[in-house]
Amino acid sequence: MFDVGFSELILLGIVALVVLGPEKLPHAARMAGAWLGKIKRTVIDIQAEIEKEVSAAELKQRMNDEIEKLKALSEPVEEEIQAVQNTIHQHIDEASKTVDAAPAYIESLASTPDTTTNATSDEASTSTVNLVKP
Repeated sequence: MFDVGFSELILLGIVALVVLGPEKLPHAARMAGAWLGKIKRTVIDIQAEIEKEVSAAELKQRMNDEIEKLKALSEPVEEEIQAVQNTIHQHIDEASKTVDAAPAYIESLASTPDTTTNATSDEASTSTVNLVKP
């Protein structure tokens, strides 16, 4: 900030000695040092606070950027999930149609006589029931 050399310090000391006198000069120097220390600590604290705010803002910006990237990456995944769900629903529909058609198929098998075995109609219906029950 200020460029104070050795000669300026000597001149300031001589002026302070003349103005304050030799009795008050040590007390004034201590007070000036204490005030300069307080000012320096305050400036350091303010700088640290500003740095924290700037780093917090940068971190928030990075987090928002990462959230946007994740949202962009999640869209294809959601589309794939939707495609898999559609496939599952198609398979479920096909399976339910097969299950719905099973009683009619079993009934048609039961009504047709089996020529390979000489089973009676009671045995054929029993074997059909065994196919349905696990």
